[in-house]
Amino acid sequence: MKFRAGMRIWIPCDVKPGPFPDERMVRVTHQGGEWLGFVNVSSLRDQIEEGATFVLAIVEDIEADRFTARLPGDAVTSAPFLGTVGKVEPVGPLQA
Repeated sequence: MKFRAGMRIWIPCDVKPGPFPDERMVRVTHQGGEWLGFVNVSSLRDQIEEGATFVLAIVEDIEADRFTARLPGDAVTSAPFLGTVGKVEPVGPLQA
C-alpha cells in the first residue's frame, strides 16, 4: 500500500496512565523524532493503561521514505511528528 497525505496510520508508542481515566500519556520515538502528549484511549490500537501499543495518526506530508503526521490529543512536545515509513502500519478499511 502506498503512503499518501490524509492516510491514517498506526505508529508504535509507549503508554503510561494519564490524569483522567480515559486518557493516556503517550511517547513516540521513531528514527530520531519524538512526540510526547496525552491522548484519549480510543486513539490507541490496544486500550491499555501501560505498556507498548500503537497510536493513530494522520499523514500530513510524505517526501521519499519520510513523513510528517498529526497525532491526536494534546502535545507536550512539538507537533507534527516526523518519522520514516518503515515502522508504521496503515489503518485497514473500516468494517460495516
